[in-house]
Amino acid sequence: MLFLIIYDITNDNLRNKIAETLKDYGLERIQYSAFIGSLPRFKLNSLIEDLKKLIRDTPVKEDERVRNIQIYPIPEMSKKRRVEINFSNGKLSVKKGEEPIKMQRVKIV
Repeated sequence: MLFLIIYDITNDNLRNKIAETLKDYGLERIQYSAFIGSLPRFKLNSLIEDLKKLIRDTPVKEDERVRNIQIYPIPEMSKKRRVEINFSNGKLSVKKGEEPIKMQRVKIV
C-alpha cells in the first residue's frame, strides 16, 4: 500500500534521524518534511515502532516546540493522478502523474 508521511519536528537532530529512517525504508522525499512510498503491512508496523523509539528516546531540548509525524494511506491511483506545480531556476513546470503538461519561462522581477 502507498503511504504519505509528513512530519513537523523542531529538533534538528531528531528531524534528520526521522528523514534518514524514512529513506532507509525506501520512501521517496517529495518535500522537505514529506515522503511517499509503498510499504507492506509488516514494514509499516516496523517503521511505526522505529519512529516511536526515535521520538521517545531523543532527549527533549528546552526550545523544542513539537514532535508530530502523520502517516496517511493513499490509493496507488492518487500518485498517478497527482498534479505537481514546480518553480525552479526561473522555470515553471506542471506535471500530471509523471508526464509534463507544459513548461514556460517566468520573468523574475
